[in-house]
Amino acid sequence: MGVVRPPGAPHRDGGRAVPHLAGAELQQALERVSRGTTPEVVNWLLARHPHVEPATPPEEHRRPRIIEDAAGPRLDRPRRPLPHRTAALLATVPSKGADRSALAYTILLSMARAGHTLDDARAAVATAPGLIRLREDADRGRDDTERQWSRALAGAATFTADPGQAPREPIDDDLDAIEHALAATTAHWGRRGGASDERILHALTALARTARTRVLDIDCRRLGQACALDASTVSRRLRVLAREGWVTLTTPSAGTRAARWTLNQPRDVGVETTSHATQGEPAPASGPGLTLLTHHAHDLWSPSRSGGLGAATARVHWFYRSGVASLTGLSEKTGYGTEYIERALTRLHSTGLLSSKATGEQLLRTLETVAQTRGVAGISARRAARHLVDRELFTWWNEEQQWRSTRGKKRGTRRTTSTGMLALPISAPARVRYGRFPTRSNGRADYSTARAVVSQINSAGRSAA
Repeated sequence: MGVVRPPGAPHRDGGRAVPHLAGAELQQALERVSRGTTPEVVNWLLARHPHVEPATPPEEHRRPRIIEDAAGPRLDRPRRPLPHRTAALLATVPSKGADRSALAYTILLSMARAGHTLDDARAAVATAPGLIRLREDADRGRDDTERQWSRALAGAATFTADPGQAPREPIDDDLDAIEHALAATTAHWGRRGGASDERILHALTALARTARTRVLDIDCRRLGQACALDASTVSRRLRVLAREGWVTLTTPSAGTRAARWTLNQPRDVGVETTSHATQGEPAPASGPGLTLLTHHAHDLWSPSRSGGLGAATARVHWFYRSGVASLTGLSEKTGYGTEYIERALTRLHSTGLLSSKATGEQLLRTLETVAQTRGVAGISARRAARHLVDRELFTWWNEEQQWRSTRGKKRGTRRTTSTGMLALPISAPARVRYGRFPTRSNGRADYSTARAVVSQINSAGRSAA
């Protein structure tokens, strides 16, 4: 005769019996058991084996699912147009020295979050200038599009369904506090070199938001490109900011490893603000529809010796476009004297920038038009090219040193480097791309010749692209 073992009954070999049903089926079974059974037994069973389904989380807090359809894997959400920034990245050929792999991942991640499919990604890889890295890999027989799309989908699935409802993290409060401190001390940056200091701190804050940490490994050249400053200027001003406590050099640079900097919170630098950023208050809004860094890093604000209007004039224009029109108000905001502000306003008026009502992308086009008129358009791109040569030269010399210090018989590229040699992929070792490092008759390194070699080969590579 068979016996039904009730839930919770102990087994002879250890453990207890548990129902094989769940959810609604278990509830129905318990209701059938309740007929003719004392309430105490049913209540005990309900307490030991809850049958209520777990509450479904609100839609905006659920993680999106990855689903598969005829067009390939995608997130389970409606397809929407790509953000303007992503569309611009897709339509632009990466600059020389840019991390094309990271750029491709950024584009695919944005496409994944917008509900696009693998077929959409393949179509973009086939034509979009911004995804030239994946297209070149496919042309060489290493089609990596599907793997990179799966990686981007996995990353996109970690975000909540509505990006605007993503939960805040402590790093967001920290960086909001730093931005509020910068906004509360704008007059402080009216000192000599202060415009560069302010721009560097805004660039570090933007990088920290992307990296989700206040500890950043970054060299002066890359930071200079982020805030449109020369690497030498960034190096000098970082030391000033470190003395004031805005940043801390956590780990000095060594060889090809960049220095590690920590971006400090306002309480670490003795800044008093009336804002309570830690309560989730948003950072100060931008005046002309742009972020301060995007505005200040434009070619138009290059130094006057180069033909630009200067970084200080950029600050005057920023606050004027933010609604501060009086000389006294502009002086309080910028920290400059009224005489200088009058001269800056005269220069801005002569270019038509004071009367222009353009905002956002339209304002950027207006700034670009004025920059072309003054002959400074493209100065940031030329600076980036110089920084690329500097990095390549440094890498080349380090590889030469390592090769020379290797014991035993040495095999390698020829001693003399021809400037007409074929430009090889940027991932190839420097000694493969450029040959042996040039030397003078006395055996010392010939840096001027080496710089000419790097410049010419990379220029040839850009022309071929």
